[in-house]
Amino acid sequence: MVTAGIGAGVLGAIPAPVRALVSPKNVVPNAARQPSFHRSQSSGVPLGSLVIPSIGVDEIVRSGVAMSVIDLGPAHWAGTALPGQAGNVVLAGHRTTKTRPFYDLDRLDPDDLIYMSDGDGFEVMYSVSGTMIVEPNDLWITYDTPDPTLTMFACHPKGSERYRIVVQADLVGRRRIG
Repeated sequence: MVTAGIGAGVLGAIPAPVRALVSPKNVVPNAARQPSFHRSQSSGVPLGSLVIPSIGVDEIVRSGVAMSVIDLGPAHWAGTALPGQAGNVVLAGHRTTKTRPFYDLDRLDPDDLIYMSDGDGFEVMYSVSGTMIVEPNDLWITYDTPDPTLTMFACHPKGSERYRIVVQADLVGRRRIG
């Protein structure tokens, strides 16, 4: 833990960024991954759902990470993998504003289960592998991973934009629903 300096007495301790769960050497940008400011990030089209039983999340996931989309709930970074696909499914969400889907992201433990529907009649299950705190400009968290991975991120600590909390989860399996 690193204290916040002069305001530490008022703000308390703010966790400093930690070492990555997946070394940036093992990740590469997906050629299809769009910059956060690209027009495709404003789509907002529903892609499926996100259910995290351990923290009470049951939300629609929309396409794009423009702020207007994130304000509606969990947002899928356009150009990253889709649920169940090889690579890295990247989701952004708010913790303390708007719909607050990631309010309790810090309460996820290793092996907690996360479910996503892919919109094509499949449910995909992931298991939490770890949590880390990174700097806001650590865009490597959105890069492709060697294995099918889910990455969720939000501002951290709650009520601050100082860092990002990142939860990564590994693909467990998928099944047809309905």
